[in-house]
Amino acid sequence: MAFTALTFSQEEVDPSKIIQKKLAKTWRLANEAKRTNNTYLAINYYEQIYHKDTTDSRVILELADLYRRTNNYLFAEIFYTKIVDSKNGDKYPDALFYLGKTQKNNEKYTEAAKTFGKFKKVYKDAKNENLQKLYKAELQGCHLAMDSSEAKVQFQSLGDKVNKPHIEFSPIPITDDKIIFGSYKEDQVRVYELNDTVPFEIDKRKFFIAEKENDIWTRKITLPGPFNDPTMDVANGCFSLDSTRFYFSKCAPNWQYKMVCAIYESKLHNGKWSEPDKLNELVNMPDYTSSHPTMGRESRRNNELIYFVSDRSGSKGSTDIWVTEYDARRKKFKKPRNAGSRINTVGTEMTPFYDIQSKTLYYSTDGFPTIGGLDIYSNVGEGSKWETSLWTGKGLNSSADDLDFALKPSNRGGFFISNRQGGESLYHSTCCDDIYEFEYNEFIEIILDLCVYGKNKELLNGDATVNVFIRDSTGQLLVTTKTMQEICTKFPLRPGKQYVFEVKKPDYFPSSGTISTEGILKSTNLKKDIELERIPEEPMIIGNIQYDFDSPNLTQDSKNILDTTLLVLFKKYSNVQIEIRAHTDSKGTDEYNMRLSQKRAESVVRYLKSKGIPEVQMIAKGYGETIPIVPNAYPDGTDDPKGREKNRRTEFKILGEVEQGIINIDEDDDVE
Repeated sequence: MAFTALTFSQEEVDPSKIIQKKLAKTWRLANEAKRTNNTYLAINYYEQIYHKDTTDSRVILELADLYRRTNNYLFAEIFYTKIVDSKNGDKYPDALFYLGKTQKNNEKYTEAAKTFGKFKKVYKDAKNENLQKLYKAELQGCHLAMDSSEAKVQFQSLGDKVNKPHIEFSPIPITDDKIIFGSYKEDQVRVYELNDTVPFEIDKRKFFIAEKENDIWTRKITLPGPFNDPTMDVANGCFSLDSTRFYFSKCAPNWQYKMVCAIYESKLHNGKWSEPDKLNELVNMPDYTSSHPTMGRESRRNNELIYFVSDRSGSKGSTDIWVTEYDARRKKFKKPRNAGSRINTVGTEMTPFYDIQSKTLYYSTDGFPTIGGLDIYSNVGEGSKWETSLWTGKGLNSSADDLDFALKPSNRGGFFISNRQGGESLYHSTCCDDIYEFEYNEFIEIILDLCVYGKNKELLNGDATVNVFIRDSTGQLLVTTKTMQEICTKFPLRPGKQYVFEVKKPDYFPSSGTISTEGILKSTNLKKDIELERIPEEPMIIGNIQYDFDSPNLTQDSKNILDTTLLVLFKKYSNVQIEIRAHTDSKGTDEYNMRLSQKRAESVVRYLKSKGIPEVQMIAKGYGETIPIVPNAYPDGTDDPKGREKNRRTEFKILGEVEQGIINIDEDDDVE
């Protein structure tokens, strides 16, 4: 039997094809990690690709963007420079813009200004149209950094007993020495591979409490109550004005791996906080994020306002600040409105904090000139009516991101969040947010002692209500309402403001006064006395008011008298409500006299309305001959002309007040 030799041939393997296959797989893994927001894993994969081909513009750009997103400003600048300086650099105008931003982050302001000057020549080619609008602010920020003076605050980190290697955020001052804050407890960068069947459990962001004892801040415990959620990240809280409700954000990734937040409310009842309820869909619009609530007060109806951050339709940039008003009658928050173009930009607005005492909104933005990333700005106003947003200066702001500004109850300082150099670092020197405490270098404390008296310094019992307003270009903005139990009470004021004090007390005419703190440069005490006049119980006669014969029409002399009596009264007491009463003598039928007196009362109302008095403040009432003040005839029944003349009179009676507001957030939001 013959045997045939068997031979086996093996095709020669091309090593370059194996490399290409592995490279293609790494690209897929990198792109998938990026899509699922597994950022550090994506960086790991893209770095592997880069080390195999350091000339591939695609991977260089991916790494530059990811380094920027993770606040690795040093590496981001290096890789954006590689793109801009490459032979195809003119194809990437967006990279030129971000190179300027990262140069600012690295405090290279002169170089950044030159870079933005170059971007100016090519900005129309930018893929991101918003960059075309933002570069001017970025360029102005370079000059702001180089020209601005020293910081007006002293600041320091809360230290490593509070700030850990990952991130801390959202300080909520309870007292000057006690805060609630958010934190992520992980002390290492942990990424999971995309093929892990059971990824490790990632801890959620929680609320904690920290206290300052002997000048040292210490993390105490997690916030007790129903606020922390093992299934969702929580953060960014605020209390209602009466501290009986707590509003905060809960966040989780949606099916597209986008982190979506919603605002929840927990209520305090019998010393216990309720399980949080999600606010209505007007506030938490489906498929959009709503977060960072802060509480304000509306000046017209004295209702609560919540300012918050959202990316909903109608936003001017990536996220805007929105405002919703509480409807006390319906017991729910109304449809939110954009806070307007004096707050929001085509950039990013974040972390609002509203100080009711000064009617000032503090927030972070990169759409106005900044000296780095997000800077803290302030603006006086409410709703969608604001003045000009102002930069808060160095110290509070740095070349990194600065946000989550919050004032202490004493107003002597506060807290903010920053990833600036010198913090507790996990991955690189500017990776992670820490909490900082600040104090104003020159804190000016102004205390007003307000006293309320009757005529001739008559001492009044308590129950006088004082409304304190700040007056600015948007109107009069309500700061606080307080019921005085004593003759005098103290009010803290802020420097550089115009204040209006409105005092009301049952059975007295309201009265008001003004105080200016403009030009006050050191701490001081002020005193203000306000005098109240008792409202007469009986109707008051307006003398010599005459009408054309057998007519409701006022004579010119009568109009002149009204100008010097009722018109003056209305202008002095701007929200008083008065009943205008017209009377006749007994001539004519009862029906005719009633009709004539009603028309005469209405004639007075029409005239005062023509002078600008709101109709809601006046009630026209004709009494005919039903309420004579003297007899129309002598005892023997003969006619008494003088008596009838006295009965043909016009009176007024103070009924009370009509609440009139100053600011209406339902008006157009774009005010320039």
